[in-house]
Amino acid sequence: MGIRLSHVNVIVHLFLFSALVSKGSSLFESKTAVHIRNDIEGDSAVFLNFHCQSGDDDLGYRGLKFGEEWHWKFRVRLGSTYFWCDYQWYDNLNHRWYEGSHEVYDAKSDFPLVPHYFNLCHTDCVWSARRDGIYLLRHPEGTWERRYTWPGVF
Repeated sequence: MGIRLSHVNVIVHLFLFSALVSKGSSLFESKTAVHIRNDIEGDSAVFLNFHCQSGDDDLGYRGLKFGEEWHWKFRVRLGSTYFWCDYQWYDNLNHRWYEGSHEVYDAKSDFPLVPHYFNLCHTDCVWSARRDGIYLLRHPEGTWERRYTWPGVF
């Protein structure tokens, strides 16, 4: 009885492993895109300055007018792909600067062979900078989730 049970365990584990590997390989063959959008409403003159980078790639300093978007694509390396962005914008209505920094993609694994952000935004991560913080478009739900707030904004 113990031998049969261990054979069933081995078969189940092999099946799960092959399913994860096939899901993981299709994930890593395609490129992941990260989008940054300036959706800071209230004053169409708001200009969002930002600088995105990883340990290997510096994507440079950029700026977006209200309503504009910029994106880049990359191949995920499980456990090591990590991008973050620093933001800065001037609130013409309240006459003050806001700035912040946060990760926009992290390939750490919460479940074997499936990066954390794959569960949040699949291979298309859309970030929206708004007056009260920075939002991520959740897939497959299609809903916006506030993930970060600007320091001093609640």
